Amino acid sequence: MSNIIRKRIFACLLAATVAASAMLSGCNVFQKDSGNEGSQGSASSQTSQASQLERTLTGDIVAKSDHYSIVKPIMSYLFNNYYAQYGQYAATYYGMDLSKPLKEQYYNQEQGTTWYDYFMQMTTQYVEQLLIMCEAARADGLELEDSDLENVKTSMDSIKSSAESAGMEYDAYLVKYFGEGITNEQIEEYLKMTALAQKYYNKLYTGYTYTDEQYEKCYEENKTSYQYADFLRYSFTFATSTTSDSSEVSVDQDQKDKAKAYAEDLAKCKTEKEFEEYLTTYLSEHPELVTVEESSQQASAADTSKTEDASGTEETTEEESSEQEVTEDQLSEAIEAEVAKTKTTKYAYEVTSEAGSWLFDESRKNNETTVLENTDSYTVLMVTKTAYRDETTTKDVRHILFKPEDYGSSDEEAEKKATEVYELWKKGDATEDSFAELATEYTGDTGSKAKGGLYEGVVEGQMVTEFNDWVFDEKRKPGDTDIVHTTYGYHIMYFVGEGMPAWKSSVDTVLRKDSYNEDFTSFKEKYQVTLDMAYINTIEEIDFNAESSEQHYESQAESSAAASSAAE
Repeated sequence: MSNIIRKRIFACLLAATVAASAMLSGCNVFQKDSGNEGSQGSASSQTSQASQLERTLTGDIVAKSDHYSIVKPIMSYLFNNYYAQYGQYAATYYGMDLSKPLKEQYYNQEQGTTWYDYFMQMTTQYVEQLLIMCEAARADGLELEDSDLENVKTSMDSIKSSAESAGMEYDAYLVKYFGEGITNEQIEEYLKMTALAQKYYNKLYTGYTYTDEQYEKCYEENKTSYQYADFLRYSFTFATSTTSDSSEVSVDQDQKDKAKAYAEDLAKCKTEKEFEEYLTTYLSEHPELVTVEESSQQASAADTSKTEDASGTEETTEEESSEQEVTEDQLSEAIEAEVAKTKTTKYAYEVTSEAGSWLFDESRKNNETTVLENTDSYTVLMVTKTAYRDETTTKDVRHILFKPEDYGSSDEEAEKKATEVYELWKKGDATEDSFAELATEYTGDTGSKAKGGLYEGVVEGQMVTEFNDWVFDEKRKPGDTDIVHTTYGYHIMYFVGEGMPAWKSSVDTVLRKDSYNEDFTSFKEKYQVTLDMAYINTIEEIDFNAESSEQHYESQAESSAAASSAAE
C-alpha cells in the first residue's frame, strides 16, 4: 500500500465523503475496548432488522430511505475507501495483517467480530447517516444550487481524467473500480446526496446560537477541558537496572538519596527566579549533565585550531585532531538553554498525568512547588501560572487555495491561477460575499469549500507558518487581502476580523456538536433506513497489494486528496 493511501483521507470523488463522514458521525475510530454498544454503532438496531430481509430490496440497492438509496457498487467503493483510510493505522497499532483477508482476522474475538465486520460497520453507519440527513434536508425544503451542482460536475470530470490517465475507456474504468452494474448516473446521484447532506449540516451547524450564560455554564461544567497552566519542571535522575528476566528493578540507593536531596532543595525555592538560579548553579557544578551543541564546538575549533606562519598562511595545528574542549562561554550558553527548557506554557490537562492533577487542583497557588517520585528520578514542579482559560482573541479568515497538484504539479501554474482569480475578484464587487463565492468555486481546500473558504476561531500557531504570520500580523485589519505561499500552495487571503476568545471558541465547538447530535437523534427517530446486510456482506475487499488497485487509488489521491489546507 502506498504512502499516499496510508496518509491521505479518501480519494477523488469521495473527497466530499470525508467531510460529510466526520461531521455526520462524530465517531472516534479504533475504540477497541468500547464494549458491545460502542462496537455496534448507531446503525445497530436497523442493521439487525435489515439482515433478516433476505434480499427484499430491488436490483442492486443495498440501503434505502423513503426518497434516497445506495447501490452495491457505491457501498463497495465506500467500504474499500474506509479500508484504505484506516487499514495502515489498524495494522500499525492493532496488529491487523494487511496481507490476510479481513474476514479471517478478529477485531474483537470475544464478540466474534472480524476486521471485515468493523470496516463494514463504519461504512453502513456512514451510509445510514447520509440517507437520514438527505431526508431531513428534503423535508426542510433545502435544494442544491448551481454552485453545488458545479462542484458535483468537477468531481465527475476528475473521474474521467483518472480514466484517461489510466488509458481506459470511461465505462470500463467505472466497472473496474466500482463493480458490475455501476452507472454514471448512480455516481452522480451519490455525489449530489453527499453535497445535500453537507449543505444541510452546514446550515444547521452555523445556525445555532448561544447566550453568554450558556458559554459560561458549559465552561464551568468542564473547566479542565478548556484550561491551561504554566510551570517549571526539572528532574534529578538516578541509575536503575533490571534482572535478566525483568522481574526486579534495582536502584543505586546512593544516587537516589542524592537526587531526592537536590529535588527537595529545589522545591524550597519561592520564585521563578530562585528556581532558575538554583538550577544554573547546580548545572555549573555538574557540567556532565549539560549538552553542548556540536556546531558550537566546531565553531570554537575553527577559531582556535589554526595559526598563521610567517607568510600569513594558515596551518592546521595538532589541536585540530585532538578532542575539543568546551569553553566557559559555551558551557554558560548550554546551561542557559538547559534552564530555558524547564519552562512550559499553555499545558493542557491530562487525566492520567500526576503532574496534571497537581497543577490543576483548584487550591493551587502561583510559585507553589511539589516533588514527584518516579521509577528513576525525582521531578520538581513549580506552578508559575495556575489554571487559566485562554482569553486571547481568535481570528476569522477566508482563503482560496490553489494546489500545484491540481495544475499539473506546476507551482508556476498554481500561482498564475491564484493571481488570475485574485484579479477577477478585485475587478468585481471586491466584497467578502463575492470572495466567498469564488472560494466555493475555485478552492482546493475541501475543508472550507462549503463555507466559502471560511475558518473561524483560528488560534495562533494553528496554521502553517506563512498562513499564521499573515493572519496574526499586528497590523492586520478587516478586509485585508493578499496572496500567501505555503507548502500547500498559493492562498488568496481575506481577513474577516477578530473572533471569540480562544476558550469561548472551544466551548462554542462543543455546544454546536451537542446541538447537532440532538437534532440528528430526532432525525433518526423520524426517518427509517433499511440496510440489506445479507447482500452488503457479499462485497469483497480490494487487494491493495495488487499493482493495478494501488495505482488507481494512488492516482485518485494524487488528483484531489482533501487538503485541510493550512492547518498543521
